[in-house]
Amino acid sequence: MIVYRPFLHDRKEAYLVENYPKMLNDIEAFYIVQNRLLEFGKMAENTPENHGLKRTKSERLYNGSRVSRHGSSFLEVAAVENFTWWNPTIVIFGKNTIPQIADQLAAVKAKSVLLVYGGKAIFKNGVYLQVTEALTKKGIAFPELGGVKSNPTIDKVREGVARVKASPVDAVVPVGGGSVFDTAKTIAAGAFYKGDPWDFFEGKSSELQRALPIFGVLTASATATEVNNIAVVSNPEKEAKTSFNSPFIFPCVSIVDPSVQTSLPEEQTVNGGIDIMAHAMERLFDGAEGAGLMDAQGYAIVKSMMELIPELRMNPENYDARAQYAWAASLAHNGSLSCGRGTKGDFSSHKLGHSLSLLFGVPHGASLAVMMPAWARYLYESNPVPFARFAEAVFGVEEGSDEERALEGIERLESFYRSIGAPTTLRELKIGEADIERVAKNAAAFAPFGVFKSLTADDILEIYKLAY
Repeated sequence: MIVYRPFLHDRKEAYLVENYPKMLNDIEAFYIVQNRLLEFGKMAENTPENHGLKRTKSERLYNGSRVSRHGSSFLEVAAVENFTWWNPTIVIFGKNTIPQIADQLAAVKAKSVLLVYGGKAIFKNGVYLQVTEALTKKGIAFPELGGVKSNPTIDKVREGVARVKASPVDAVVPVGGGSVFDTAKTIAAGAFYKGDPWDFFEGKSSELQRALPIFGVLTASATATEVNNIAVVSNPEKEAKTSFNSPFIFPCVSIVDPSVQTSLPEEQTVNGGIDIMAHAMERLFDGAEGAGLMDAQGYAIVKSMMELIPELRMNPENYDARAQYAWAASLAHNGSLSCGRGTKGDFSSHKLGHSLSLLFGVPHGASLAVMMPAWARYLYESNPVPFARFAEAVFGVEEGSDEERALEGIERLESFYRSIGAPTTLRELKIGEADIERVAKNAAAFAPFGVFKSLTADDILEIYKLAY
């Protein structure tokens, strides 16, 4: 059995080391590794690709021309941007894997963990019992923090941080979906931080020096939070929903048993699937032209989801479909699709959707089904090539100009969303025309944002109008 082992590199060079790492297996070793991460993070921040340096147009691929990503032409791709990719999370995937969470915690000599979860679902599907019985057998105490809501709020995070500061634990164990994991990640980050954890979401995550280790059990796949270093939380008082990232909040271990996801409501399966597709498309539509292999992977994820979502609507207990759905979620947003792209992806649609979730309680996936096509319609005429390639690779649209094929692809994407019961307009979300300016103003608080196009407050307003 593979277990999590914190390690101490013998050299300062990050990610690629010549000497075999010295393996350590206790909580103190985890914090030694975190100290090294501080050094590694500073090195990564100083690499050219993190300073917005881009090739000139003549040096980049395709030069705006139409080039198929299929067949031999794919081999013509020659320029890939420099990148550093590092993902330390161990994923234990498959049936009957949940009790292994206790083995992993015992391997690092954890004696007490904060168990974080949402509502009734983990009690109904038996996951709570599996986790707590396994922890009890290993003699691991588990004070609990329940009640995490969809679109999690900073208040629950603050409650958790206060708990672990008052009664220290060795690790945080989220048992649930993306909202639970994101809450747990932020609690882990806040455990040793002297200020308010909302500071992380206002640009102060670089001040983070250490965090509690995170060992999680995922019960709803979509956001890929189980394999990334991102957390998204809302602050209703400030009318803000945003994210922060830090190398300290990568989960050490994530357990994914797709069989426990068969009881998810159909709407959640649909919305989660849309989120998975969006994570891939936000790389495909970022304007980068040097990542043909990664684009091909993105197209494959989108096409797979277009088969898996309808299948799971009809046959929710199809384990093989659930398993592919779950792994697609992890692949779409574990960072690997950003490799080789100087832009790393354009997540404007997520930012536009966050305001809908914050102000009107719109499920995350539903907000993306509305905002991503509207964003694409607003931008495709200025640079139709990425959208035209998408139309060809995903929908087989080969006839017409780049502009015509781009628009056809956007329309077919909307049609697919409608076919799985997702909304594609603000009207369907019961958001009135009079609300558009309020939503746009909320989203514009983070403007300008975007890579394919840097969106101003005026751009944002026009996109919401298109979505209506």
